[in-house]
Amino acid sequence: MSQTRGSFLVPAVLCALVLPAVFVAHGQTASRDAKLPLRAALVLTPEFCSTIIKQKAEKFEVGKAACAELEPALEGTFSSLTRVAEAPSSGDLQVLLVPRFVNAGATTKVGFSKKIMVVLLEWTVKDLSGKIVWLETVQGSAKGGQGNLFTYKGDLRRIVEDSVKDAAKQSANKMSSAPELRNLTR
Repeated sequence: MSQTRGSFLVPAVLCALVLPAVFVAHGQTASRDAKLPLRAALVLTPEFCSTIIKQKAEKFEVGKAACAELEPALEGTFSSLTRVAEAPSSGDLQVLLVPRFVNAGATTKVGFSKKIMVVLLEWTVKDLSGKIVWLETVQGSAKGGQGNLFTYKGDLRRIVEDSVKDAAKQSANKMSSAPELRNLTR
């Protein structure tokens, strides 16, 4: 008798736990899917794209990875996104998106030969008059293999790319939900 009563409670408990999470997740994706109706310019200077951050004997080519990842990640955030090598002085753009690497570093998990990398990317969003509208630092991270003599370079490149890709994704999420940027559309 107690098994029958218990088996009726399991679906009810699961519904009580799962349904609120489904509704919350649906509300978050609905707000993220709406593009900001802004014409934006993503400023990726040659200096930014060649940024290399050194940590002890390691070199992280974060700029190269960022210049490949940022534009595709942000395309879904703005109604119009243009990649430029320097900030334009005029045009029909509404905002300039200027990224800057604050820091990057990797640690080794002892005993597992796994590396954890964290990248800090600072965004300055300006209107065309040069006024800063939004300033935010975004963190991207990734885990990967430490590598050995034969796989080290490939493993390092992958962990850099994955951490920058995560920072790009986090950037798109933060920009799309930033009240300061949403207020520009009014």
